[in-house]
Amino acid sequence: MKQGLTQNQLADGIISPAYLSKIENDQTVPAFEVLELLYERLGLDFHDSSYNHPSKEKLKGWYEMIVFKHKEEARKLKEELIQQKDMLNNHHLYIFYELFRIRHLLLENEVEKAYETWRNIRQHEDTFDEEMEYYFHLTSGLVCYYKGDFEESYLELMEAKNYSISINIEDWEKSDLYYLLALSASQANNISASIFNADQALTIFQKQYNLLKSADCHILLGINYGRLKNYGKALENYHLVSKIASQTKNYYQLGLVHHNIGVIESRRGNFDSALMNYKKSLSYRSGIASVHEIFETIYCLIFENYKIGNYDECKKWIVEGSSHLNSSTKETTTAKIHLTIYSKLINEDNDTGEYLESIAIPHFLEKKQHRFVIRYSMIVADIFEAERSYKKSSKYLRLAIDLLNKYSNLGGMVL
Repeated sequence: MKQGLTQNQLADGIISPAYLSKIENDQTVPAFEVLELLYERLGLDFHDSSYNHPSKEKLKGWYEMIVFKHKEEARKLKEELIQQKDMLNNHHLYIFYELFRIRHLLLENEVEKAYETWRNIRQHEDTFDEEMEYYFHLTSGLVCYYKGDFEESYLELMEAKNYSISINIEDWEKSDLYYLLALSASQANNISASIFNADQALTIFQKQYNLLKSADCHILLGINYGRLKNYGKALENYHLVSKIASQTKNYYQLGLVHHNIGVIESRRGNFDSALMNYKKSLSYRSGIASVHEIFETIYCLIFENYKIGNYDECKKWIVEGSSHLNSSTKETTTAKIHLTIYSKLINEDNDTGEYLESIAIPHFLEKKQHRFVIRYSMIVADIFEAERSYKKSSKYLRLAIDLLNKYSNLGGMVL
């Protein structure tokens, strides 16, 4: 124990030794007042600035590795930072470490742990300076994004942008912020904001000759122009991605771009081309993309075949989708609901309308997945009309129309 104090002596009159042990082992984040008292007893300056501290520079280096998704380097730097005792003795450094650690946990796909760390760090918000506020709101935007609350994600990132004006961030951080704003805006169906921020990010990425991130921006632009039904502009961006990804052998981006070209071709009524692109996407995505992303393309193959009445192919892809989900350890409730709906539709099950009304539509309403609420409301409206349940049919037709009017720009990626 520093300053010659035992654990009991340091904790005496402030907190219990057991709680102090939890703080030291990074199992909890204490209240602001508790930290002040502990720092005072240790003879440390709680408000000591960290701006020119050598460890701050190392922290920023770690953060840069996280932003550019260099996982191995990020893990190595994290271990080095943990060994530095001044990281825990300096409140400012500790806050930055925790804020950056949240993004690192998200990079490692430890979403629940990231969310818990984010909740803990919020207790210190009254001690944040403007730079901390910037990273806190940026991190909050990411946490909301991973939780599926895209509108809140965009608002948090806009708050980060407001704080960025008064602090000095480098170009690579500006481009990162613009890209995250474009991504969250796209998911929240705020098309104009997404296009504006994607263009801003693209300008910086192109100056840096960052082909990978430039391609990501073109993908976002393609999605948004597709939603505006400007299919020529959408395909122009997708073909640029295809060219970059082929040169860099980035099969993940090739899988993503063929998926989105499939969406465009489907909306143009070119069903054979849509199916061909979805299958090509799947060939690139297998073994690289996430469970959700692979299912996304399988779902499109189910949906496309169902639309053109090719039910045998539709059944084949439902089986493929089910097999894919059963091999996953991830949460697959939403995906399984999609499969159940199309199984019931093809088999003409008597309880299809009831399932859509009581399980499927409430689920997608709760998830704020409006395109599926619209799609399945229109299907159930037809089912109820055929059953002469005109009141129910009218209810779901009205729900679909209201949502279409509210989110008239829904389109782009199907899942």
